[in-house]
Amino acid sequence: MKTYLKTVFRTIKFNIGRFIAMTAIVLLGICFVTGLGTLSYKIEVAMTDKMSAQNVADVVVKSKSNFGFLQNQIDDIKALDSVDEIQTLTVIDLDDEGRNTRIIIAPLDEMKVNSFEIVAGNLPQNKTEIAVLEESSVLPEFVVGDKVTVLGEEKTIAGIIFDPLYISKIAEPDLINQENLELIVYMNGKHNPLPTPFLPITDVYIKSTVNTENLFAKNYIDKMEQLATSIENKLSSDKVEALTLDQNVGYAVCKSYNEKVDVITLIFPVFFIAVTALVVLTTMTRLVEEERSQIGCYTTLGFGKFKIAMKYLIFSAITCIVGSILGVVSGIFVLPVAILPAFKALLYMPPMPMDVDLTMGIIAIASMFVAVLGVTTYLVVKETKNKPAYLLRPKAPKAGKKIFLEYIPFIWKKLSFKYKSTCRNIFRYAKHLLMTVISVAGSTALIFAGFGLHDISKADGHTLDITMIGDSLSIISVVIILFAICLCVLVIFNLTIMNIGERKRELATLKVLGYHDMEVSGYIFREIFIMAIMGIVVGLPLGYALVAFVFEYLEFGSINDVKWTAYLFTIVLVVAVIGIVDILLHFKNKKIDMTTSLKTVE
Repeated sequence: MKTYLKTVFRTIKFNIGRFIAMTAIVLLGICFVTGLGTLSYKIEVAMTDKMSAQNVADVVVKSKSNFGFLQNQIDDIKALDSVDEIQTLTVIDLDDEGRNTRIIIAPLDEMKVNSFEIVAGNLPQNKTEIAVLEESSVLPEFVVGDKVTVLGEEKTIAGIIFDPLYISKIAEPDLINQENLELIVYMNGKHNPLPTPFLPITDVYIKSTVNTENLFAKNYIDKMEQLATSIENKLSSDKVEALTLDQNVGYAVCKSYNEKVDVITLIFPVFFIAVTALVVLTTMTRLVEEERSQIGCYTTLGFGKFKIAMKYLIFSAITCIVGSILGVVSGIFVLPVAILPAFKALLYMPPMPMDVDLTMGIIAIASMFVAVLGVTTYLVVKETKNKPAYLLRPKAPKAGKKIFLEYIPFIWKKLSFKYKSTCRNIFRYAKHLLMTVISVAGSTALIFAGFGLHDISKADGHTLDITMIGDSLSIISVVIILFAICLCVLVIFNLTIMNIGERKRELATLKVLGYHDMEVSGYIFREIFIMAIMGIVVGLPLGYALVAFVFEYLEFGSINDVKWTAYLFTIVLVVAVIGIVDILLHFKNKKIDMTTSLKTVE
């Protein structure tokens, strides 16, 4: 067994470039899927913890009467089985000196439900002091000590607070004309800050007896809707409206944005995993084919098919295990931090919690293992079906044949010899052509989709609130573009290095014939470049379809918002990646030893 394991690690050593490339590709795919997959869960946990810490109101009951709630109505609400605690207060929306203002009057330092977190300063302690909500897209930025005129009287801002019912920086509509509120102030009800002896109770904040481990869970939402309905039925003879968190603007924004991220999480990883699995499977196919003589030796020595397959299964399993572990860790701790600013642009975000949801990551890892190990087993078993004498001989080169361009004389005759040989080689190795085109097409589609998602965040004609959502989505689009570029680099690098490896004898022959290093590199890189261009041509319409599909399910943006620059930047980036990889691998070509490469294996 010890000797057997040595052969496995020797295979890794002699194929270290492939091993690293495969591991990096798996890492990239798993990181992307795990990171995005746990993001909305982390946001829900973070916001639930932040809101629950302030004992957020599960239901807000508003009176439509000019006189507010009567005591018997409040008693009826308290009597409901699902009601645990209530808090009464006065909320007034008005046009104050040309500014849409909301005045909230409550015992600010004695709130039983929906208490306030002091961000800066202190809560108001007298009639001349007020507190204001944190700044947002329309609410102004204040500092403690600023003076603000409210109802004709100058008030001093004693503190800046966080209200758990206002978790979003999206504009909040008033209750009169549904126009954006431009100022939200808090006054201490113990001092009756308004010049009137009577303050009607306009709102009742309710804390239910329902477990609130996740305020965004469907079970919680359904139970709160039932409670709201019960309240409205109980007070059916009066003018009241019971609102759940699901009808709260900030909550709805957070929930909607999480749903948009979930859509991206479900769609984009499919492409990432598909391209990743394809490249890994291509690598294993090449490895098994190159070591067919060793497989023949193992067969001759009496090794069974399973034991022979285990060598390659262990090789591929190690890349999957290492790549998956590093991918999950980086996906959990790195990617959410990179995307966090997208949520901070929309929400009053607390620090990210340590809680994670690995569902998408586990699905991705399982899919990768099944695909890679399954195909590796199939490849080895297929080879072991051949007789040892056949396996011990090198595989005969694929016979050359005419390509379609040769049937178009006015094009074919004008091509120089090097381009004729390039075209023949491209179509001679059909499997290599197909794998390269599909892999590059997948990477191109992802890059284009990233630019498309970025373009909708800058589309004209949107309202301020939609533009804010778009701007925050642009951060996610940048992450997608960066990951897609990295994937493209690894794809091109891996396929090119495999192409060089399997054609060492051919390249060494060219050197013997007097070809310079640049000419030898050009011989192989021209093929890669042409195949990559084919991949770009296939990838752009594929990316267009992906973007249209994503926009439809996001219910946000339009394919018409995608600018022509998205096409240009996608092409430029992919071509640049090809150029950079070719430059790096040119030095590998220079190291090809003619004598060793041309030695016969028979």
